[in-house]
Amino acid sequence: MNILLITSDQQRWDAISYQNPLVKTPNIERLKKRGIAFDRGYTCSPVCTPTRVSVLTGHYPSKHGCNTIGTSLPENYPTIPEKLSEKGYFTGLIGKGHFMSCLTPGNFEAAPNIFDRELFQKWDGPYYGFDYTKLAIGHSNENHAAGGHYGLWLEEQGINTEDYFGSGESSDFGTWNLPEEFSNSKWTADETIEAINLADQKESPFFLWSSFQDPHNPWVVPEPWASMYEKSDVPVYGLKEGEMENKPPYYKNLADGKMYADEPELNVNGMAAPCVTALPFMDDEKQKEIMKKYYGMISQMDHHIGRILDHLEETGLIDETLIVFTSDHGDYMGNHGLWWKGLPAYEDIQKIPLVVSHPDCKTPGSRSDALQSLVDLGITFLKAAGSEPEPGIQGVNQTETWKDCTKEKRSWTTVEFRPTESSFMQKTFITKQYKLVVYHNRAYGELYDLEKDPDQMNNLWKSKSMESVKYQLLQELITAEMEKDGVLRPRTDIS
Repeated sequence: MNILLITSDQQRWDAISYQNPLVKTPNIERLKKRGIAFDRGYTCSPVCTPTRVSVLTGHYPSKHGCNTIGTSLPENYPTIPEKLSEKGYFTGLIGKGHFMSCLTPGNFEAAPNIFDRELFQKWDGPYYGFDYTKLAIGHSNENHAAGGHYGLWLEEQGINTEDYFGSGESSDFGTWNLPEEFSNSKWTADETIEAINLADQKESPFFLWSSFQDPHNPWVVPEPWASMYEKSDVPVYGLKEGEMENKPPYYKNLADGKMYADEPELNVNGMAAPCVTALPFMDDEKQKEIMKKYYGMISQMDHHIGRILDHLEETGLIDETLIVFTSDHGDYMGNHGLWWKGLPAYEDIQKIPLVVSHPDCKTPGSRSDALQSLVDLGITFLKAAGSEPEPGIQGVNQTETWKDCTKEKRSWTTVEFRPTESSFMQKTFITKQYKLVVYHNRAYGELYDLEKDPDQMNNLWKSKSMESVKYQLLQELITAEMEKDGVLRPRTDIS
């Protein structure tokens, strides 16, 4: 079967219509009607590069080594599209990669390379195992977002990119003066449709990663999407009184705008651990404006996802295509007094939207609370293609759960984060009921009962009544770590 992976960038798990009817995502609802929406999908890292590389490779960050943003995966590292290409698939990446540091001068995904228009006129792959690549860099109106194939296309359309890009700061929000027909979401959909046609011309099944850049900040979006939502309707998140008191000390430091005052290891060589911050100047009115734009970015993206689905229907391919929609991680969006992404182990950034439309789905239109991880995508895609995964691939084959909402394959999932090159490490272990957060060489930790306390207000780490539960979860975490790699090399003799 064909495989289409559609991803957004930094989308909260609840910023989607089946979780929040205010958010208009009718085309993702179309996917849900054909398949299953998973309410317990989790990232494997709370920032971009580690998770995107895990999707690319089928390995956790602790194995592929890209533990944070600002890192780069070696180009000869084995990948899922490489394996699918060997199986006869036409493989393509459309949109954002971020498999490399995009701010390290000289990197392929960084300046000055991304502004080499002649290079991108001639080059369309291969790239990390993808036969065909149309690359976009950065987010909304950032300077480097005018690079790659997208920036080249803009100039070919007569757009002076200096008029629309370069002013974007991370905390910017507003109406973007870029006409909607030149948005990166439209371009990503256009190029995805073109890649589907190329696969059809080659008479090959396809594996395409359609990688949208929204709703990642800066929160700017063209009309009509900028005015789609009313301020009176959108939520305002915030820090609840006393909620940081029983957390690790860096939580309160972050909420107070002191960054990592008690954790010097999180400020290494002048590079602070990404990317969470407090934005004390964000009053309720500004937060509402940001949320309006954030939802508008999602609805714009959804509109163009609909164009891709229309094309699959018109060509008769949709019934033989496995389609997955998800995001790389979430966004605090002011909840708990925090913005963006990073260390604090809240559901806001660790949970993700996940909708799967499998051609053989037995329970279309359903929802499931079966645990899912983005590291599972690789092995499940390989199985769908009839390809045997290489020894050592990680993740769980989710084929059964993607076909039937009553099935479950995981009893746990884990989120990893090593935000700098220091020894500071965080690991989150999640079961049906509990979330356990442990730290390397730290006395503190976290334990939450997600059924009773889904907002993680009450840290039970030091609770005497929860000692047996914590001990059991620590044992389960150790077992899970032992299970992750499986059998690497079979024994073939008795010597």
